Amino acid sequence: MNLDSLKYLQSAMTRIDGLVHDAVTRAQAVGRDPTDALRGLIISEDEIQGHLSRQGLAGLWDGPDAPLDLEPIDPNLPFARLGRIFGLSLLDSYILLLVLAPELDRRYERLYAYLQDDVSQRRPTVNLVMNMLGHDVPARFAVWERLRPGTPLRIHHLVECLPNPNQYEPVFLSYQLKVDHRVLAYLLGDDAIDSRLDDAVGLAAVDLSPTLSDALLEPVYRALPDAPMIYMQGPEGSGRRATAAALCEPLIEVDMNRLQTLPIGFERAWELAIREARLIGAGLLLYDWESALDEQGQPPAKLWDVLLTFENPVFLCGHNTWEPNNIIRPRRLLRLNFAVPAMPERHRLWAERVDSVEPEMLSELAGKFRFTPGQIARAVNTAADLATSRGEAVAMADLYAGAQAHSSLRLGDMARRIVPRFDWDDLVLPPDQLTQLREIRERAEYAYRVQDEWGYGRKVAPHAGVSALFAGESGTGKTMSAEVIARDLGLVLYKIDLSSVVSKYIGETEKNLSVIFEEAQASNAILFFDEADALFGKRSEVKDAHDRYANIEIAYLLQRIETYDGIAVMATNLRQNLDEAFTRRLDFVIDFPFPDTEYRFRIWQRHFPPEAPLASEVDLDQVAARYRLAGGNIRNAALASAYLAAADGGVITMTHIRHAIRREHQKMGRLLVDES
Repeated sequence: MNLDSLKYLQSAMTRIDGLVHDAVTRAQAVGRDPTDALRGLIISEDEIQGHLSRQGLAGLWDGPDAPLDLEPIDPNLPFARLGRIFGLSLLDSYILLLVLAPELDRRYERLYAYLQDDVSQRRPTVNLVMNMLGHDVPARFAVWERLRPGTPLRIHHLVECLPNPNQYEPVFLSYQLKVDHRVLAYLLGDDAIDSRLDDAVGLAAVDLSPTLSDALLEPVYRALPDAPMIYMQGPEGSGRRATAAALCEPLIEVDMNRLQTLPIGFERAWELAIREARLIGAGLLLYDWESALDEQGQPPAKLWDVLLTFENPVFLCGHNTWEPNNIIRPRRLLRLNFAVPAMPERHRLWAERVDSVEPEMLSELAGKFRFTPGQIARAVNTAADLATSRGEAVAMADLYAGAQAHSSLRLGDMARRIVPRFDWDDLVLPPDQLTQLREIRERAEYAYRVQDEWGYGRKVAPHAGVSALFAGESGTGKTMSAEVIARDLGLVLYKIDLSSVVSKYIGETEKNLSVIFEEAQASNAILFFDEADALFGKRSEVKDAHDRYANIEIAYLLQRIETYDGIAVMATNLRQNLDEAFTRRLDFVIDFPFPDTEYRFRIWQRHFPPEAPLASEVDLDQVAARYRLAGGNIRNAALASAYLAAADGGVITMTHIRHAIRREHQKMGRLLVDES
């Protein structure tokens, strides 16, 4: 509570008391008697004659001009700041005080009810304020004008005009006036953010430093005295908030996406958010800027017009390149690009936060995880939590776990995270296929050396990503291979659900793909598109609009794969279904052959652990030779035979294995004729 402000308001109410006293005197002078028991129920002859004898637009009463003035006020008091911020005239200030009075002292409720001949009318109406501040018709309608939409009191929601709930289609004169509760709190010295804005609006943290160098920020430093507008492009955690907070204090941060979900509606929420910034004298940081744009990539006119005239710095935070389409703009738009830090800078950020691991080892993390400063900070915090739980210092395993925890994608039903369970020893593949898989792993491992240190990224290959196609029948090891690579690199693996990605609506598939790659880019995840031919099949001859848009989807996918900096793996059962132009643009195409007898034998061996109670009669050579099964089917049969044995004597026999194989054939819709 601001005591100085309260004392001033108490003093100002003395002037309001004088206005109320004059109004009561004038009302009584024209013969009004609110205590008349029949008043409001009947209209007497004397009242009719009294109304007819007065001039039109005369109002409730007439009287001499009462000059409006207010005693000098400390410019630092909230009432003075409010008037200065929103450009209130002296008449506006009087209107505000009259409307404010019953909020501070309930005496005014009864006085206003008396003056309005209605005990239920405890708030001032437009008509009452016009008559209390206007001695003649022009003066009264000057008050009218200051209460119309578009005036400072209304635009900034300092005074709310509410229709009389007891009247059907009430006229403007009968509208009730009320001071917004946030304005009342401000006048009493309360600086808390409007509760209606929930957690969508708040003060930005200022105990952070910019993530860009002074050289890059030099244009902003020069423009700051003139309240610049700045578009800050970059991924989540790239330091946009920290930089804006360091450049401008105080700073109001607005989450544009959350603002649109508030129950009061986006337009009202936006107006209140702008009012908060003005009340505090703060700059504006608009986070998640893209969420406020329309299909043409432009903000609503009301939002943009306010920003163009806002008197303090404005920071717009987006992920993608954005340009306004205004031909004439009163403000210039500066641009700052917050890219993911280069590998040396990422290494420095890891080393700066971790002192229990050798800096040389941190190069591994910096190379594999293309994290922003914010992501690195959160990953280290998670690692520290894990180490503290054990009572030990942070180790590399903790840092990997922390990095993976903050590599999660927000893709809903479009993807499922796979926790890798296999390593290289679990793969049973021909030597050439194994070699190619290791080449994929090494390409991801040494991307920085080739792209940056050796200069290939500047001219030959601007993107460090790896794209691969795994082709082969179901169960031949495609998913397992992706798991092995992910586990070896310590990266997260996501299996994309194509049924959720592909849409029959034009443009929706591209939007879904855009979300997937943008999320994955920020998290450095490995993307595994299973049954890719369902989406990336041969481009068809254009015969209708559907064919044309199907080809657009394929072209869009090719573009996103080529610009993705992580590993993207497409898997297909039928390689011939894929467009050759598509496969030519991939880095690796690996065929997964159906296992022959030798490889089936090795797969069977690996699916019976040393602890498994395998009967001596079991001949896996014979099983591999007789039953032509893929690796996935062998895994299922081996597991099923173990469960059958657990319920039947506790030893895995040939009978159990054959029974499990028969069930596996039934699932595949095949007839198994087994005479033994």
